[in-house]
Amino acid sequence: MKKFWEDFKNFIKRGNVVDMAVGVAVASAFTAIVTAFTKGFISPLLALLTGESGMEEMKWIIREAVVETVDGVETVVVAEVAILWGAFVQALINFLIIAFALFLVIRIAGAITARAAKLTNEVKNKLSGADEEAEAAAKAAEEAAKAAAEAEAAAKAEAEAAKEAEKEAQLDLLREIRDLLKEKQ
Repeated sequence: MKKFWEDFKNFIKRGNVVDMAVGVAVASAFTAIVTAFTKGFISPLLALLTGESGMEEMKWIIREAVVETVDGVETVVVAEVAILWGAFVQALINFLIIAFALFLVIRIAGAITARAAKLTNEVKNKLSGADEEAEAAAKAAEEAAKAAAEAEAAAKAEAEAAKEAEKEAQLDLLREIRDLLKEKQ
């Protein structure tokens, strides 16, 4: 039982319940607006065309009511049986108006979502392009540093080789001088 209440608490905390409650409240208010519009504008126009006083009163009578009058008071003995098509038409009009409004809202939301996704992808592509450029620049800098290090190493090796050659030349010169001095002795 404790787990049940903990799960219920987590369900409420997710926020979907609050969103759903707001949606139900807005839908209820919107339904009231559409019903008022239908009763206030559309029903009178249809009633004007049909000669009835309102949509709710438009019906097909299958069996008339049986009424008895006793001491001047009318009493319904058998109730009227009728198909209330006016109420159905009014509910159908309400449904169509609400469905159309929801269609528009969903279509607009979808367009906004698609536009946001497109912009997000464009930004991601630009960022990935910038990343690729940065990687290429870093690679070029690394190669330049490597080439500079190799050139420096080659110059150092050449300088040491020149120093070694000079040292060898000096030794040869000293040997030659020594040999000449030995001959003169």
